[in-house]
This record gives sequence, structure tokens and C-alpha cells, in this order.
Amino acid sequence: MKKWLLLCAALAVLLAGWRPAAKEPEGLALVRVLGVDGPGPVELTAVCGGEDQGDRSRGSCDGTDFDQALAGLPWSGEEELSLTSVSYIIVGRDVELREVLLCVLRNRELGASATVWLAEDGASALLEGCGDPASGLDLLTRKGSGAPTAAEALAKLERGEGLTLPLLAGDGPVLIDWEEWRTAP
Repeated sequence: MKKWLLLCAALAVLLAGWRPAAKEPEGLALVRVLGVDGPGPVELTAVCGGEDQGDRSRGSCDGTDFDQALAGLPWSGEEELSLTSVSYIIVGRDVELREVLLCVLRNRELGASATVWLAEDGASALLEGCGDPASGLDLLTRKGSGAPTAAEALAKLERGEGLTLPLLAGDGPVLIDWEEWRTAP
């Protein structure tokens, strides 16, 4: 009897530690990279995938401002796009960065920990040419070429400090330089 009791207790302990891997609901793709172009209208480009996902879904949406474009983005691809896993925000030189970052921080799905990068020829052009931009940005981050988070970038802008962003171009994407964000006069 004691052996069965010990066996049952051991089995209960083993089963208590086992949990199935979390999965996203069918038909929902996790956006890892969000591209932002334009001061208004704003064009958003979403790319799913990365090293931890096989899904390479994409979507894009325009709006009069960032919030309006963001509202339509989840239904702009072949499957519903989820913004809960955005790790990288790539901006074009023409965006209203302060406004975009404020919207990012106010949004419940997007996170303050997403890093901000600058695209030499615009975010949509850069992302269109990249097969898997999230993996490329993961690699750049591991190499020490990390970008400021959305919260850090907004804090620097609010304090009037210089904000330097990593400048990306080409396929991969490739880090080509660091550029001081221009502030309004």
C-alpha cells in the first residue's frame, strides 16, 4: 500500500510540473517588426516571424494618424495579426517620432520595451526587401548594436536630449551607421 501511495505521489509531482507549450489561437500571427512611415497619412507595415516562429505573414495599413492605421492593421494580412509580440519598431525619417512613441506607450498591446530603429530609405521599403527582419535584428542586438527602447527614446525626446538611432538599410537588415534624430526647431 505504501509503495502505491509513494508511486502516486511521485506521479502527481511529475505531472504538476508538466505544462503543454503555449500556442497562439489558429489563424493568429504574431507581429515581431512594425514599420512606421509618414507624418500623416501614416503607413504601418507589420512582419511576423523570427527565429522562434515559422510564420512569415505580413500586413500593411494606412491611416490619417498612427492610431487609426494601428486600428486597421490586425486585419490587413492574410490572417489576423497580433501586436502583442512586437519587439522592433522601424521608423522612416519622415515620422512624427514623439507622437508615434506616445501612441506606442499608450497602447495595451504594444510594449515600451520594443526597440526603435531608423530605416535609411523608409520602413516599408526596408521591410519589403527583408525575408525575415526579426531574425536579422535579433542578430544585430546580440552583436551589441542594440537600439533604445520606445520608453528610453521618448524620455530622451521629452528631456530635449540627443537621440541616436541605429540606421538600417538593405537586405537582412544591415546596420550602416548611427544617426542623430532631428528634432523640430
